[in-house]
Amino acid sequence: MGFPTQTLTGRTIYIGEHIREPLHISHLVSLVVEMPVLLSKPNVEGRSGRSMGLWTQKDGDTTTGLLEWTTPVPKDFSVYISQVAERIPTDDDVNRPEEARTLKIDSIFSGSPAALVYQCPQQPMDLHEILRSIEKPSGKDRRALGGIIATQVRSIHVHFQLQHTALRTESFVFFGNGNKPDLMKPYVLDWTRPSSPVHQHPEYRADRLLWYYDVWSLMIVLSEIAEWKPLSRAFRNEDELLKMKLQRKQMVTNPDWKGPETAALFQKGFGFLDKDRHTLEQLGRWEIKRFFDELCSLLAAAPRN
Repeated sequence: MGFPTQTLTGRTIYIGEHIREPLHISHLVSLVVEMPVLLSKPNVEGRSGRSMGLWTQKDGDTTTGLLEWTTPVPKDFSVYISQVAERIPTDDDVNRPEEARTLKIDSIFSGSPAALVYQCPQQPMDLHEILRSIEKPSGKDRRALGGIIATQVRSIHVHFQLQHTALRTESFVFFGNGNKPDLMKPYVLDWTRPSSPVHQHPEYRADRLLWYYDVWSLMIVLSEIAEWKPLSRAFRNEDELLKMKLQRKQMVTNPDWKGPETAALFQKGFGFLDKDRHTLEQLGRWEIKRFFDELCSLLAAAPRN
């Protein structure tokens, strides 16, 4: 399936749909030429909301990339995206193991829907897809993955002094061969997309994005890794959604779920969020660092069943 060409800052962009394997440029060009008529709409509301595409520069060079579909991006988000592109390392940069990394951002495709365009040769697997399709790893390997994810979120806040605002399992993508993604090397995406309701802090407000919202989202993602099962996204109304969140918090902080060590990890994260909002908002950088350091230390020490 393909979509017609559209224009972005002097480029022509060709949109492919869910190309799972790397394709040669000539293959992609022939794909576009053969299907110039609109056959379907971009998968914005689907589970991943990403698709492979290619675009041509003014000089005629053609580049493949990953398009992350979203609602039209507010103008003030361009400043945020510039900060992400400047601060968060990519494979082109010298990257310390404990730091978050992302794919190199090429541009923003302004349209309806809009898309953030990453330089990327193949479609990655996101963590949500991995939880559904990859056999459950050992407790040691799940603990290692959770530690990498938590440490990357720590670096976003502490090293790069940014917040993500939309963390969920789809925010972490991996590359590899077939059904063997490299779980030790996640890339953080979802820099412009709205957050997932089931991963939002219970007091989430879209008009006032607060740093500790990321902590709640992180704890939910860690609980999904521990269980090796993605959360259900089905709820009838806001009351049911809130009930789901509080039940999840109660379950993962109970030692009967996966033992006292794992409960201590989630008690640390969710207990930290039990502070009143004013206290959390007033915390300084080093207090935030101390919290993340303690959380990551517990995660490294806690066995998972």
